Amino acid sequence: MFLKRTRARSGGQVHTYAQIVESYWDKGKPRHRVIASLGRVDKLDPDSMARLVESLAGLTDRVAVVRGPDDVRSLGGKVYGSTWALDQLWEKVGIGFWIQELSRERKLSFDLDAALRAMVAARLHDPSSERKVCEWLKAAHVEGAGGLSLHHLYRALDLLYHIWPHLEPRLLPALGKLVAVDTSLCLFDTTSVYFEGDGPDGLSEFGYSRDRRPDRKQLLLGLLTTRDGLPVGHLTLPGSTSDVRSLEEAANSLLGRVPATKPILVLDRGMVSEANLARLADAGWQYIVGVRLRQHLARDALSRPGRYAKVSENLYVKEVSPKDGPSGERLIVCYNPLEAKADAEARMRMVSELRKMAGGRIPKKLLKNQAARRYLKVEGGRVRLDEARIKEDRRYDGRWVLRTNSKLPAVEVARHYKGLWRIERAFRTLKSPLEVHPVYHWTERRVRAHVAVCVLAYTMLRLIEMLCEEAGLHISGEEALRKLSSISKNELEVGPLSFWVRSELTPEHDSIFRALRISPPPRGGREAPPDSGKALAAGELN
Repeated sequence: MFLKRTRARSGGQVHTYAQIVESYWDKGKPRHRVIASLGRVDKLDPDSMARLVESLAGLTDRVAVVRGPDDVRSLGGKVYGSTWALDQLWEKVGIGFWIQELSRERKLSFDLDAALRAMVAARLHDPSSERKVCEWLKAAHVEGAGGLSLHHLYRALDLLYHIWPHLEPRLLPALGKLVAVDTSLCLFDTTSVYFEGDGPDGLSEFGYSRDRRPDRKQLLLGLLTTRDGLPVGHLTLPGSTSDVRSLEEAANSLLGRVPATKPILVLDRGMVSEANLARLADAGWQYIVGVRLRQHLARDALSRPGRYAKVSENLYVKEVSPKDGPSGERLIVCYNPLEAKADAEARMRMVSELRKMAGGRIPKKLLKNQAARRYLKVEGGRVRLDEARIKEDRRYDGRWVLRTNSKLPAVEVARHYKGLWRIERAFRTLKSPLEVHPVYHWTERRVRAHVAVCVLAYTMLRLIEMLCEEAGLHISGEEALRKLSSISKNELEVGPLSFWVRSELTPEHDSIFRALRISPPPRGGREAPPDSGKALAAGELN
């Protein structure tokens, strides 16, 4: 049945009449039968019509009558736009497909893919423990994750540990479907991640702490990325592992993932030994590596005469030939006048404080400062300033020295080395908003899986950034997600009906979705049954 409006002419005027009509078939043809005539539309009493509609609504659970705000009940909103974007990109990369393929033989009582997506999304929105992920899911919509419990998340970590060696090598080729992947140059660096408590034996050890927590056991995290910061692979090593040893591990397990053409490796100072560089060179690898300024090689390079070539306002370079070192190796001296000014001012402030205390007792807090200790010496049982060392350090202001066996021009060598900021930013992303540390897990497999989740989260974040950059949107991945997280999924009850409605999109939201090459989330729909965890595709609101 339906409401039909018909027009009829009477007394030279055309009037519209309302009728309730039903359809039926007669000899294979559709016919209409009038059930009731309601009268002329312009003569109908609004109150009478409202009572009629209300009485008819009582015959079905598919229609509700709204008399006012009291008839609509809001059950609250959930973060939706950002989690929707992550879900869509996750599928575009193919991570969900590979998770299903790699876990196909396991009989699971929960959605492993949804559990991992939930943990990754939580790390990008509200990083905390897996226990807190369950709380976060009450305020955010991740497709298929509605029924997950803490046990499911722990079980997901256990399974990720087993499938990760097969999943991680597939990520970079899969990312190539969405963004340009340039492996002609790769960056490798390490950082430390400390534990709360003892941590697992064999992985949790005391070592050099970049977090300035020498009182905590730690692990060493190594990350190999492309020049654009896309992860090629990562290493989770015992906390006492040296940087030199970590590079050997990377050479053995990660460099083989790079396509056939061997990239130029960019490495931070202190990352390599002479033996490591020799092995890399013998294997045909080219490298760019920083030199510690107070090493003989760097002091010799800084003492050589030569004119700097201007690269930009904040970068000047000159090339010198080393007196010692492997044949074919070059030294590049770099100079940044802004950094030189900052270095000089910082040293002057420190020296000024030390001069006030010279001859007396130096506060213990200041003595803990390695740079301050460098400028002090003991003479006749009293602490004096080392004026010669203060003068010597002026030559290092704003300068750094690189060594390379590549054929790249000096300017390109300097630019590529400065690209290490991407991997340093990756570590900040992993360790700050993504909260790799402190680690609270007690088993090695869950610690390694925990780090893998953080690497996945960083991968998604960098993918979002690159897509935005390609589209001309100059925003970080964090900012893009923050803006999209303002799009909410709002649950409503209207009489017997339950709906969800997406908040309205702004032009900025539309531009981000276009940059990510995905459609915005649907406007809404009927609420799904409680046990399905998913919204029904049918019945979406237009």
